[in-house]
Amino acid sequence: MSSFTRNSIGKPVSRIEGPLKVTGKAKYAAEFNVPNLAHGFVVNSEIAKGRIKKIDRAAALAVPGVIEVFAHDNRPEMASSSGKYADETAPPGSPFRPLYDDTISFAGQPVALVVAEEFEIARFAATLVEIEYETEEAITDIDSQIAKAYEPRKKRFPGWDPEPRGDVEKALTRSPIKIKHAYRTPIEHHNPMECFGTTAVFESDGRLTVYDKTQGAPNCHQYLCNVFGLAEDKVRVLSPYVGGAFGVGLRPNYQLFMAVLAAIGLKRSVRVALTRQQMFTLGYRPQTIQTLTLGAEKDGGLVAFKHDAIAHASRFEDYQEPTVPWSGALYHCDNAAVSAKACAGRSL
Repeated sequence: MSSFTRNSIGKPVSRIEGPLKVTGKAKYAAEFNVPNLAHGFVVNSEIAKGRIKKIDRAAALAVPGVIEVFAHDNRPEMASSSGKYADETAPPGSPFRPLYDDTISFAGQPVALVVAEEFEIARFAATLVEIEYETEEAITDIDSQIAKAYEPRKKRFPGWDPEPRGDVEKALTRSPIKIKHAYRTPIEHHNPMECFGTTAVFESDGRLTVYDKTQGAPNCHQYLCNVFGLAEDKVRVLSPYVGGAFGVGLRPNYQLFMAVLAAIGLKRSVRVALTRQQMFTLGYRPQTIQTLTLGAEKDGGLVAFKHDAIAHASRFEDYQEPTVPWSGALYHCDNAAVSAKACAGRSL
């Protein structure tokens, strides 16, 4: 045990930002105010799969105070290669590219951004944007797709795929006590106290200072440089009070993209803040079906362990919830094996 640990256990620790947080002086990313700040409000798709046939902006643009309505057909220039959108924690596959084209890949997908002089104006005008869709069937029932479950491509992280130990099947056969049961976990949405928001400050020399609700400021910085072709010294991403996001803040979320896109397009500072309802349109923990098989001696000693999981996957990325690695690491019996598959993703 280190001297630091020995001298710290059981003793209160003063958090430097504590007084600022409990007095309300610590600002959220959507609370940094600058002169000439415009406000964006995201329009989300009303369908889960299909394409956009037509966007009618006329009514929204007629509202006094509305500056612009950005969508796939009039957005500023951005990277075309899907690889440019792969942040450092992205799984294999083709990352989501907001406002890239007319394709709808998931329910609540951002399809337009209304920018106005005030937030309330932008939010009202967003209700006036009329979008005509061509709808396709969306398959969301995991049970109907189990037969199509596949092993996702993986980025290799230490411990992500624990190697099997011993001979599990042989040990199970010989075990006097065997237990096998399937468990289901529902979809869980990550909803931190601070809704995701971004204030993109357009400096006089063309530089960008971006305040973002994120757990990974360097990751977001590189993402913006890659997507918008920005020099690394031309943009800063700041997150002075990281807070919590249960992991959903590790990757750039779409409000960051929207705010910076609008700031570049309008050459002025823009804020985009998601509502609590819109927080349900981005990352979440997928539904899983987990089968646990245990073999034990009569005295209860564990001799064999299997953990097999099937989960939902993204339609454009091979996202895999890291469910089985933890059990493979926690249970130290001589015979163990884990597996993970995904369905309702790229195989459809």
